[in-house]
Amino acid sequence: MEQKFKEVFLSHLNLCIFISLFILSFHHETVVSTLSQYILDPWKNFIVIPIGNALLTAIIYLGLNKWLAHKHWTLQPFNKENKTAIFITGCIGGICSIYLALNEVTTYLISALILYSTYHQVKRFIKKLSGLLSPDSKASARDLAEFAVFFINLVIAFTVINVSLNTIHNSLNLPLAFNLGDGMNALFNGVYFSIITMTTVGYGDIYPQTTLARVIVGIECLTSYILLGIMIGIISRGVDFNKAQ
Repeated sequence: MEQKFKEVFLSHLNLCIFISLFILSFHHETVVSTLSQYILDPWKNFIVIPIGNALLTAIIYLGLNKWLAHKHWTLQPFNKENKTAIFITGCIGGICSIYLALNEVTTYLISALILYSTYHQVKRFIKKLSGLLSPDSKASARDLAEFAVFFINLVIAFTVINVSLNTIHNSLNLPLAFNLGDGMNALFNGVYFSIITMTTVGYGDIYPQTTLARVIVGIECLTSYILLGIMIGIISRGVDFNKAQ
């Protein structure tokens, strides 16, 4: 069944950005040092690196989606129309991950897009949740996969909130909200901080430094605990791997 491009885009953008950042993490020191010299070679840094990362992200995500569809772990059908939409979304996600921490304008614009995508995912998850928590219901492998995707969406959403808050504080010459660093380093540290916070690990190497930042982190912690409780409630009922997809 064909889906509209907007639906595909909003459903997959955050996951594409997450995968793109995962790819960049393997050579992030090179990317950070190169982007810091963008004035010397703007063509390479504004065009070549983002496009290269976009194509790599799209190819990997396209392969991942094909595998998930083959396993029936996703609602996303894998036909010609949606394959094109997924590839384009992967490219956009790869570019967004590079430009997100480039300057204040791109940080705010891409953050707004990511938060809108997250809002779309939250509405979809709430509708799905009522069925998962109904009496005597059992989750399928697809349900667990969608739950994992929703968790990643929240990780990216809280990351951009934290990074954007840092950017706002910096632009107003206020004390930084978090000790995340600058540029791409701030973005990688932001993802790391959201993951260890939402998984309740919390090593303490990165922490909120202002009252507003502590409030946001408190919301992030409460959100992760609620999700953990929901996940335990779903899994404790058992998972039917043979459930009709």
